[in-house]
Amino acid sequence: MAEEAKPKARVVLIAMDGSDYAKYAYQWYLDQIHKDDDNVVMVNSVEFHDVLHSSQWYYAPYAFDRDTLANLLDQEAQTLRHKLEEYAQMMRETKVHGTVKSIHAERPGEGIVKAAEEAHADLVIVGSRGHGKVRRTLLGSVSDYVLHHSHVPVIVCRHKDDHHHHGHHDKEHTEEHKH
Repeated sequence: MAEEAKPKARVVLIAMDGSDYAKYAYQWYLDQIHKDDDNVVMVNSVEFHDVLHSSQWYYAPYAFDRDTLANLLDQEAQTLRHKLEEYAQMMRETKVHGTVKSIHAERPGEGIVKAAEEAHADLVIVGSRGHGKVRRTLLGSVSDYVLHHSHVPVIVCRHKDDHHHHGHHDKEHTEEHKH
């Protein structure tokens, strides 16, 4: 008698940056679509732009002071380690199987898309900060980038309290539809 092949576990990549928006996206995943056999990959995309534009550079006597650079990189590594430990703890507390990792990229969206490809993700989940059209147009949006460049489905989770940017959720409209 031939055994039936066990279906492949779904790989779900969740982009994390430590913000309430990313934590909300993780909670949404847990509440709405989590399956016990999912393999979750929590990814923190490290943007070197932040390190290179640290205010510590302005106080260094020389622009390429090795001690300043080493100090900045050590601080960044410590911050990253702390974030990854926090994400691992979130997964343990919610009994979710998976891994946490960081990926380095010029822009966070690029890092998330690259991580999804490397993990062979079936789905990507990102939070949305809900910036208005002008800010999103000028600065770009991580969720927009991932949505348009990912080769797998993407779910963008807008925080339930973040609807004031679009004007179509005024107080009367919200109250009227609570029933």
